[in-house]
Amino acid sequence: MPSLESLIGREAAERIVAFRRDLHRHPEIGMETVRTSDKVEAMLRELGVDEIARFAKTGIAAVVRGAAGSAAPPARIGFRADMDALPAPDECGAAWASETPMRAHLCGHDGHTAGLLAFAAWAVQNRSAFAGEVLLIFQPGEEGWAGADKMLKDGLFEKYPVREVYAAHIAGLEPLGKILARAGAMTASADLFDIEVVGHGGHGARPHQTRDPVPAAAQLILALQTIVSRNVNPADPAVISVCSIQAGDPGAPSVIPERVRITGTVRTLSPAVRDLIEARIRETAESAAALAGAEAHVVYDRRYPPQINDAALAEAVLPVIGRTAESMNVELDDGFPASMGGEDFAFMSEVVPGLYIRIGNDDAGHNTGVHNPKFDFNDRALAVWTAVFADIVRARLPIANS
Repeated sequence: MPSLESLIGREAAERIVAFRRDLHRHPEIGMETVRTSDKVEAMLRELGVDEIARFAKTGIAAVVRGAAGSAAPPARIGFRADMDALPAPDECGAAWASETPMRAHLCGHDGHTAGLLAFAAWAVQNRSAFAGEVLLIFQPGEEGWAGADKMLKDGLFEKYPVREVYAAHIAGLEPLGKILARAGAMTASADLFDIEVVGHGGHGARPHQTRDPVPAAAQLILALQTIVSRNVNPADPAVISVCSIQAGDPGAPSVIPERVRITGTVRTLSPAVRDLIEARIRETAESAAALAGAEAHVVYDRRYPPQINDAALAEAVLPVIGRTAESMNVELDDGFPASMGGEDFAFMSEVVPGLYIRIGNDDAGHNTGVHNPKFDFNDRALAVWTAVFADIVRARLPIANS
């Protein structure tokens, strides 16, 4: 596999790797990526990008103009990286392990950010290789804060309209550099439900004087498991998981509680199945509660939509990615199953055609999946980030007559 140095030069490559390790040492959470964002902005200025703007306070957009960047209006395509870490311990054992308790880059966003900076260095060094403009998007708050949506609502694509947008994510257990890309669903919608079954509490010795919400909640939990198996086409992946139950007090074992709270998550790969499951959860909760003379109050929170790679864009770009993979002696896989995890890049690809890919991280010493305390980004993968994005730019923003 070619090195990052061969793509952007030794000095730039060493600075990018050092930058990545510094981010890993100083992780930040959610939208509060103040230090990270300031460091990214400073690096972009040092690299020589043409324009920088902030969105949603800590989100950054930067423009690199190519050979025909002054055309009116210039064609512009976007590339996004997420910057935030997770509230978890870091046990990677590296010299650059997190210095902040319960803050760790366990999902590789430090590497995603460094990969986009490496590509920024390439774009600045190779303006004559593409026409139009490249928009570099550095996004906070991917891990549950919907940072992409916040940047969009703050005017990202109004100020910088793009024809199409791309993103890459590390694949922790895939071989180093292997590229996963295809048309259609890549990740699932990520929704939450919060159900409160409200009855009438009382003495455990006299249940007939109550409207006990506990058996109603128990029946509801079991019934929720049949929504997917008996309502959704088996060919359409979907998940309903009950993840917490709260009722009564262990110190009051003879008190039938007034209410039971049930929370969980729903994952689907299509908008239609998402709509169906939300409707059935509401109906099932109300019916189960009614059997006990209780009531059900359902809050269904749609967090991230499913990431659907645009079919036409995939048809145009996958051959380019395939040639890049071959030139780097790695594999392109377009037959893998979609992930049931969520990804807020989906907000961007709902607005314009989008393509989301995954890049393998695993070689000796890097064989841990993401969100594991021992995970660390493999710096050798930065070369794949840069090469893939560079070849996409050359193909999608070609110089006339080239």
